[in-house]
Amino acid sequence: MQSLSMKNIIIGLSISLTGIYSIQGKESFEGIELWVSEANSQGGIFIKEYNEKLPLELVHYDDESSVERCIANTEKLILDNKVNILLGPYSSSLALAACEVAKENDKTLWNHGGSTDEIEERGFNNVINAITPASNYSCGIIEAVKQVDPKLEKIATFSAENSGFSTRVANGAKEYAESLGLNVREYKFISGVKDLSSYLDDLVSYEPDLILGMGRAEDDLVLAEQLFSNRIYSKAAGFIVASIKLFKERFGHNVNAILSASQWERGLQIIPDIGPTPEEFFAKFQSDYRKEPDYVAAQGYNIGLVIEKCIQKAGTLDNLTLRECAKDAEFKTFYGTFITDSQGRQIGHEMVVVQWQNGKKVIVYPETATQARMIYPRK
Repeated sequence: MQSLSMKNIIIGLSISLTGIYSIQGKESFEGIELWVSEANSQGGIFIKEYNEKLPLELVHYDDESSVERCIANTEKLILDNKVNILLGPYSSSLALAACEVAKENDKTLWNHGGSTDEIEERGFNNVINAITPASNYSCGIIEAVKQVDPKLEKIATFSAENSGFSTRVANGAKEYAESLGLNVREYKFISGVKDLSSYLDDLVSYEPDLILGMGRAEDDLVLAEQLFSNRIYSKAAGFIVASIKLFKERFGHNVNAILSASQWERGLQIIPDIGPTPEEFFAKFQSDYRKEPDYVAAQGYNIGLVIEKCIQKAGTLDNLTLRECAKDAEFKTFYGTFITDSQGRQIGHEMVVVQWQNGKKVIVYPETATQARMIYPRK
């Protein structure tokens, strides 16, 4: 039981404000920060156990995109700050590290930024996941292209073999593509490599219909730059990093017709059970930060709404009660449907496929969310 003299709800997280994950880490944090601000503007969250609203206090530490730093930060949040709610970091490798610490201390970890299937594979039943697992990331792209081109035959995938996230995305894509009778040629590299030219001759001779980049953000940027600069053609191409605005800023008009999978987009037509609509969230974020939100910002804000809804339903801040409440919950936010299985794995949320068209990102799959027809083949 929590102390009846509580004055606020302490929310804690380790987050990458510097280092290799800082681009997504900062924006993820901005989404969380916006949720805290919005909740406090309403007086906080009502706790039935105390019969009053309690304001939120956000405690965070920069993990510098380091596993070791993330572990130390998470231990400090649990043992020293004694946070009521523990949020996960951004990135799969850091999320796994935080999961270990949380499990050792029997603390629920609310995961918004680590999509690797390793969380499930390693049996973390103390984790509540709000995002679609990595193994499903590229299946929508393959299905969308297959729909417009029934003769789709050959796919080339690029993945970082030393990244659990990248490996799970690639494995999921390969399994799904082969189930459709498609041929898959895999190109594996070490994350952080600055030159992928050694693969390009073989890629050209393979003549893939679809090229998929599945590395970390910087890996995908290197791959895209070399494909563009060497004018290597395929009927369709998709990169995980292409769903964020950095991709357009980096490559300009070259992004036209490039595909990506996205956890969230502004154009989704959702009537939420709690919180703002997609358009309202977009406007709130843009007003506060003077920029458009990427899906990682939406993930940060969304995990706050998930926690808020579970607190309202459970009527308490008790760690285990909230965990079981989340595993039994089903509702919609601006981000989509929230449902988990008994282990906390997200099974309700659906990703969308986006494509850059005339300088703008539009949803092209599934049909229920489509904003425009897919450009295919690429010019």
